[in-house]
Amino acid sequence: MLSLVYVSNASHPFNDDELAVLLLGSRANNARSGLSGLLLHSDGRFLQVLEGPDGTVRSKFAVIAKDPRHRDVQILASEHIPAARFARWTMSYQPTTDDLASELPGFDDFLARSGVAGESDHTSTVAVLLAWFREQVRARPRQPSHRLGSA
Repeated sequence: MLSLVYVSNASHPFNDDELAVLLLGSRANNARSGLSGLLLHSDGRFLQVLEGPDGTVRSKFAVIAKDPRHRDVQILASEHIPAARFARWTMSYQPTTDDLASELPGFDDFLARSGVAGESDHTSTVAVLLAWFREQVRARPRQPSHRLGSA
């Protein structure tokens, strides 16, 4: 199983309705393809984790990299994992407000960078960020999947 983490910038500002359309489409497509993951969005920047069979993850990422809604798409981490870290989610979403972003370890600096250095420079930051996110989601009551509120 492959876990791929990437960041990108939105080619235009996304409003809540556009994010809802993106999420509903992603969740349906990912469920059909056997993919899981999460999506963070803040101020026109995305961080996404895709997990699943190697070929499926790579194919999905190739589509995303060519999607005109994204620009500056950069892989931060790609690793084989024994089991999905986000197995219950076809695409968990967390709106990252300024208040939430201030709680995320390394989030502001991490997504604010215009370029990404080497994978080794970011691997520990990605791991800390994903661990923090998983704990926050586990601690919150589950919201209906169609809402854009807290995950």
